[in-house]
Amino acid sequence: MKNNLKKSLFVGIAALGFVAVAGTANATQASAKTYAKATSNKALSGDATTRNVNFTGNAALYTKAGTLKGAKVVAGKTTLGTFADSQSSKHNVRAYRVATTNRGSVYYKVVSFDGQYRGWIYGGKSATAFGGGVESYSTTTAPAATTDTTSSASSASSATSTSTNGQTSGLTADQKAATYKIATVGTSNDGTQVTYTFPAWTQYRKGRVITDSTPYKDATFKVTDQTTRTREGDLWVKIEATDSKNSKANGWIKYSGLTKTTDTPSTDFDANKSVKISFRDTTTGKTLDKSATWTTASSNTKQGDSVASLVNNGGYNLADYIKTQISAPTGYTLNSRTTTPDVTTAKFGDTLTIDVTPAAKAAAKVSFYYQEGDKGAIHQMSESDFAFGYPALTADNQTKALPKTTPDGSFKVSDYFGSDKDKNAFVTQLDASKTATKDVKNLVDPSTKGTAFFAKTGFYGQNVDGSNGAQRYFYVYQPDWTKANNSDNQSDGSTVKVVLQRFTTTNQLPATPDKDSNANTDYIAK
Repeated sequence: MKNNLKKSLFVGIAALGFVAVAGTANATQASAKTYAKATSNKALSGDATTRNVNFTGNAALYTKAGTLKGAKVVAGKTTLGTFADSQSSKHNVRAYRVATTNRGSVYYKVVSFDGQYRGWIYGGKSATAFGGGVESYSTTTAPAATTDTTSSASSASSATSTSTNGQTSGLTADQKAATYKIATVGTSNDGTQVTYTFPAWTQYRKGRVITDSTPYKDATFKVTDQTTRTREGDLWVKIEATDSKNSKANGWIKYSGLTKTTDTPSTDFDANKSVKISFRDTTTGKTLDKSATWTTASSNTKQGDSVASLVNNGGYNLADYIKTQISAPTGYTLNSRTTTPDVTTAKFGDTLTIDVTPAAKAAAKVSFYYQEGDKGAIHQMSESDFAFGYPALTADNQTKALPKTTPDGSFKVSDYFGSDKDKNAFVTQLDASKTATKDVKNLVDPSTKGTAFFAKTGFYGQNVDGSNGAQRYFYVYQPDWTKANNSDNQSDGSTVKVVLQRFTTTNQLPATPDKDSNANTDYIAK
């Protein structure tokens, strides 16, 4: 009896012990945290400017995807939320990698332009659109339009004002036509003394064109583009030297960093100080309405005096002005720069005439795209993708390169944009642009990592992101890809997608080519 009781007690206690141990084990298993696993992790490709983002404050930034084991917080939601309304472009953000987890979540690796924050952030459930803690963001914005009648103390909209301080609206027609100098030359990196490849801090790791503007204290510039930084709202302009010897300073600068010179192109004519340049249509013999006026910077001249070697406010004597600053009226091409009467005999009050010929009306314009590899997607290009801007072509080049209007109002892409240079003229004329570089070697196809066997002619682009300036892009016209991305039969007025193959290279960027004052980008749809 006692033995049976002891056995029963022993069995009961043992059973209770087993239950307790089992319960403890189950509790431990129930409290163990499970972590997601990354199923992919790859670099983002395509146009880097489309990967600029802004933090929304809806997710924190981590050292790795937030649901992976070992992820640590880099910055919390509150901290990142302050970026959304920041008024400093240093707080712009670039996304450069994307990862997905086995739970279907998408994470982007991002870095702030000032390098202060770098890490992974939840981006929603789609790898094709930003979401969650980040959203697409335009670091620059088109400036508010300004009518020619707008005037204020700070807008410099009057023809006589030279002030540019404080203006945030777009330029007036007078301001676009004006000539400028850098107001205070020096080395300050505040946007007003040196030029930049893009407005400062609006593209990741894109910096200054020059670090000291002192050598350009007497240089004059024209404005070729304008934009505002989204966060600051300040107006930036792209400037181009009027003399090619100063072209190394071409780039973006705050409009407030410029001062307007008095050498503004004008049709105002003073017979005691000016010479008029008119244009004659050789097909009709008639003089066109458009003219240009050269006016001396000297005083005490009078009508009938020899112009000789006197210069205007831009430093150009009359002969050099005609040689480098005169362009044909829209729709015409210069036959030459020879004047009647000859420029060497010019006197104040004279009118010199240059012969022009109507340019044939093109039936199409083009837009530029790039593609990496035979199977890649095409991406539209902007002027800033080219190191020296869009390829400029003379009116003669454009006439030869583009389809002409026909009675039936149509043309074939294959007749103009193929590879046979004898029949298909576009490639021949494009490669004749002064910004084209011939016989370039050491070109790598990013899609295959292979090096091009033959030297090629094409156009240098911007530095490759993350290369610290050691690599840059190079674009080469690709006739087969151009034909593949356009219907062969096109109507007059169409825009043809011109596709360039994008390579990378470690070649040094060549010197800025001399500007062809008779070339333009009118053939490009903008």
